[in-house]
Amino acid sequence: MIINNNSTKRNDCIQDRPILHLNHKTYKFLNRQLATFFIVSPILCISIYLFLGLRMNYWIYEFTSTFISFLLNLLFNLNAQVIIYPEHDIFPSIFIPNHPFDGTYAITINCIAGHIFSFIIGVILLVPSSKVGSIKKEFVWRKIKVLVISTSGIFLLNVFRIVFLLYFNFKGIPFDIIHESLFFLSAVIGALFFFILLEHWLPELFISIYYLYRLISQKITKKWK
Repeated sequence: MIINNNSTKRNDCIQDRPILHLNHKTYKFLNRQLATFFIVSPILCISIYLFLGLRMNYWIYEFTSTFISFLLNLLFNLNAQVIIYPEHDIFPSIFIPNHPFDGTYAITINCIAGHIFSFIIGVILLVPSSKVGSIKKEFVWRKIKVLVISTSGIFLLNVFRIVFLLYFNFKGIPFDIIHESLFFLSAVIGALFFFILLEHWLPELFISIYYLYRLISQKITKKWK
């Protein structure tokens, strides 16, 4: 009888891996899944952020500026206008006439929450699936739902943040004060919204983090026994 030692060791390692149970479901991840998620995700997030800053994507800034201007005029009748510059390195701006201050606001990558969208997309795309009891098509569908709903919700939340920011600034409230206040409020609402979506449709994100902690703890415990 021939015994493959490498195969035996591999099977022993798989059997030794922790198994987590939550809501009548079983979760188990491979090392390559965890490595891909925790190492590649930050790289992907940064890459998406840099990609959003390219001139070819300036239509996003133009669309966002136009939508914000439309809401300002619809809700507050401010006669806001969008300024599109021919230069390749200048972001679109929103101009509000009869403004007590400058009245011109550049819509940059941070204004459109580019860093938030980069984080959401980069993380969701690489969330690992459990190797036990997970159906690939169902898992991908849950990812798509979280991705679409979260990005749409964050986009609307951010647009209304900017709308009220410009309106209150137009009414005389200093820009820095209202900017920091609305930024904090929208950040809390957005984080709770994203957390609820993940908890409901994609708990694998939180479970994989805890799984990695359990895996490291298990290895350290074995080493010091």
